[in-house]
This record gives sequence, C-alpha cells and structure tokens, in this order.
Amino acid sequence: MEINIGKNLKKLRIKRDLTQEQLAEILNVSPQAISRWENASTYPDITMLPFIANYYDVSVDELIGMEEIRNSINLNEIFPNVHKLRSCGQHDKAINLLREATRIYPNSNGILAELALTLTLKDNIESNVELVNEAILLSERVLENSTSTKLRSSVMANLCFLYLKANNQEKALSLVKTLPHIWECRELLLTEMFDDNEYEIELQKAILKILAVICVKINNIDKRKFSNPDSTIAEGVDFNEFGSVKDKVEVILEFFNNKNL
Repeated sequence: MEINIGKNLKKLRIKRDLTQEQLAEILNVSPQAISRWENASTYPDITMLPFIANYYDVSVDELIGMEEIRNSINLNEIFPNVHKLRSCGQHDKAINLLREATRIYPNSNGILAELALTLTLKDNIESNVELVNEAILLSERVLENSTSTKLRSSVMANLCFLYLKANNQEKALSLVKTLPHIWECRELLLTEMFDDNEYEIELQKAILKILAVICVKINNIDKRKFSNPDSTIAEGVDFNEFGSVKDKVEVILEFFNNKNL
C-alpha cells in the first residue's frame, strides 16, 4: 500500500505557488522537513495532517491519497482472487491479501467475514488456537455490525464450527438453533416467486440443488473431521455434480442402505 502524501503535498504547494521555505514558515517546521516529506523519506506527524488539509482546503483522505490507495485494491477483485487462492490451497496468500484489504477497508464486513473463513480453513490444516481465536473475534464483530441477512447467515454457519474448534459445543449448538429451518431456505422460498408451470420448473431446480448438497455431504464422509467445515461452506456446491436426479437419488439410497437406516 503506497501512501502518496509526499507527491500530494508537493502538488498542492506548487498549486499555491509556494516555495518549500514559505510553506515551512506557515507550518512552523524546517524547510528540510518539507523536502523530506515531498521526497517521501519521512511523513508529517499525524497531528499535523488536519491543519495541513485545512490550509489547502482538502480532506485528510485527499491529502494522503486514499482514493488512489483504494483503487490499488479493488473490492470487486478481492473476493474472486481470494476464492481462487483458497481453491488452490494457498491460504497464506489469501490471508495476506485480506489483511492488506482490511488496512484500506477496516470496516468492510465482507472482508472481515472472508478473513475469518480463510483463517478457519487454514486451521483445518494446522490446528492453531490463535487462528481460531482471531476468526471467532472477527466473526462476532461482523455479527455485531452487519445488517445483511445473507452475510450474517454465512458467518454464523462458519462460527458454529469455530465454537466447536474452541471446545465450546454448547455455544455452537445454541448458535445452530438460531439458523433458518430447511423450509425457510432461499432455494425453496425462491420457488414461491413463480406461478403455474414456472413454479414446477423452479421447484425441480431447487430439489436438484438440495440433492446435490446432500450427495456432496455423503461423498465427504470419509474426509470429514469433527469441527472442520468442509469445502461447501467456502466454495459452495457444483449442482451438476453426481449426474441426473436418478444418479443423485441412487447415491442417497446407497448411503441409507450401507448404514442400515
């Protein structure tokens, strides 16, 4: 993250037709200090920024170049890049990208939620208490500040696993019970937005999705580890996986037959 305050200070000084010596007198600093600021070898004391911004009639954000900083890390690019890194198992790179983003967008609940999830997935591999504790704090912060139902639901789902990792099964169970029932989920309620033949088509799509999720859960049984969320919580599900409706039902029936249920 590059702070452009030196470049901006020089531009604003020249725009006012001031010499470094004149500006130094106005700010009550040495000309050498102005020179060091402008060549970016040092920065002004943080307490001076409001005065400098006020003198030039700009905001502090403009003075330090926050717009350029934000443009250097585009929110719309962060999430797909993080998902790509996680899918390749590059959790450290994903975490570094998200940590850099939090420096620019410290109050972005979406970034905080992604960081908590990525820390959770890294803990699946490393079993690190510090990762779990940080992820819990981030998740609880998002729940405290976010009003987005979808984001809160995703964070709560991940937080259930985090509480399990922290050996707090009671808290995990309590949180699980606040999540929507299956008949209140998006996929099923979405079908109610349609009528006549469209309703049947949308209901079929919803059933296919639900069957696909169940098949993935069955397929992941051998790889499952208690308290570790599987890949579905981070990357979702390929709803075309496991073939047709018949193929999906056969996977489910085989599971029931093998378990003698």
